[in-house]
Amino acid sequence: MTLQHGDKMYEAQWACDLIVDPEFRKLGTGKKLFEAGIGRDRITLGNNPSPNAEALMLKSGFNPINSGRLMVFPIDPVQIVSWAIPKKYSFAVLPVSKIIKPYFSYKKNKLNRSEKDFEICSWKEAAELLIHRQQKNKDIHILHDGNFLKWRASGFQNYFPEVSALRTNSGSFALFSCFKPYFNIYEWYCANLNDFKSMFSELFNIASNEKALTVQIVSNNDKERQLLSAIGFIRSRNNEKIIYYSKTIRFTGSDYFYFTLYDTDLNL
Repeated sequence: MTLQHGDKMYEAQWACDLIVDPEFRKLGTGKKLFEAGIGRDRITLGNNPSPNAEALMLKSGFNPINSGRLMVFPIDPVQIVSWAIPKKYSFAVLPVSKIIKPYFSYKKNKLNRSEKDFEICSWKEAAELLIHRQQKNKDIHILHDGNFLKWRASGFQNYFPEVSALRTNSGSFALFSCFKPYFNIYEWYCANLNDFKSMFSELFNIASNEKALTVQIVSNNDKERQLLSAIGFIRSRNNEKIIYYSKTIRFTGSDYFYFTLYDTDLNL
């Protein structure tokens, strides 16, 4: 995997799940595996580690870096309500969901547009737009070149689906797939407000037809957050938490990590 910052390229890897068999815990096995991983000659990245994992990683020399914010739209609020309500009050999930569902149905229906200024296509047909857009990105980001897209967007047997796309003649695009109960918009760009409304109207309709409960997307700047909030998306409680480890590379407090939903092993 390649990490790009401006014109500079770095070999990188994600520190994902590390699980030690219960029989071999408290013997230093996990620590040795972890040290072997970060000892490789590349930048090691972490995304939203658990509190215990984060404490261990920060102690081991990882550093935090600013990043985007996950935002969600509840096609059916039952899932996000279940996140917010403590388990002992789970009996309230369905009643609360029924109370707030009309609001999100209203936001979705208000966005519906009869005209369609885009086409549904494969990720391969939208790849040129995506790569062209990313060439303008000066933030720290995972390089989404042909090799990355072939790995991440092609799907894998019956485990995760191939990514589909919408595109317009003006250069707008969205890459998406349904990974129930989630409908994931992995990467997106809208050149103008008309494209934004048209594309998200169709994305909401596709998500509904796929029986998804929750649409997920990442906003990477204030403009994106404002646009998404206006059509009913809810901001998650915290920004995406990205941490990194490198013996030689140091990013500054003003650097920003441009994060998308398929940069790491999320939804694999």
